[in-house]
Formats: sequence, structure tokens, C-alpha cells
Amino acid sequence: MTEADKILIVGGLLTLTYGALLGYPMIALRMRAGNPPTPRYLTVTHVGAVLQGVILFGLVFAARLSSLSSGWNVTAAWLVVVSGILIAAKDTINWLSGVGDEFADKARTAPLGLAGALTMTIGLVIFIVGDLSAL
Repeated sequence: MTEADKILIVGGLLTLTYGALLGYPMIALRMRAGNPPTPRYLTVTHVGAVLQGVILFGLVFAARLSSLSSGWNVTAAWLVVVSGILIAAKDTINWLSGVGDEFADKARTAPLGLAGALTMTIGLVIFIVGDLSAL
């Protein structure tokens, strides 16, 4: 197992665990009198973290197929893990601060979203280059 594999697996497990743990506040909120709807960004954070965890597990195969050096694969792995952290942080802050729509409300978390999108894109491009060159 390579270092990139380990980064992706541990990152995936931690991200998936965070997403699963967010189910508890969802349940607590829904059990209140009147059965209120779940806040939008609580749902977004929960689902996003679960999906990001699964994506990280899947990228283990991309890291294994890659013909790039270990350094490039480790860099790509860290970039996609950091992306998930940034996006989960953005959505968590949006939930806790009561943001209804981050774009309409011009939420101050936009830099986290942009950084998360950029790090994910760069990490995926590295894996794509490595995988296509291996074929």
C-alpha cells in the first residue's frame, strides 16, 4: 500500500465519519415538536461529507493506476483530501450561521468553497494525467 493510498483511505474514513456524525443533529432537530425541516446546509454538509468519503475511497484505484511518481500521487491525494475538508468546513459554517443560500446571501464562506474547488480540480487533473499515461 502506497502513501497516497493511505492518505486517501484515512481521509475517506474521517470524512465519511464526519458525515455520519452529522446525522445525529439531523435526528435531534427532526424530533422536536412540530417536526421542523432539516436546515439546508446541515443536509448539504451531511450528504457532501458522505459522498466525499466515498470519492476518496474510489480514488485509491486512480492512485494505484497512476504512472506518476509517488510525490505527484501524494500531492494529488492531499489536494483532494484538503478539498473535502474545506468544503465540509464551508457548509458547516453556513449551517451554523443560518445561511439560507450561500450565493444569494453572499456568504463569507465563499473563499473556502473556491479553495475547495481549486484543490479538488488540481488533484483530479494530476490523477487524470497519471492514469491516462498509464494506459
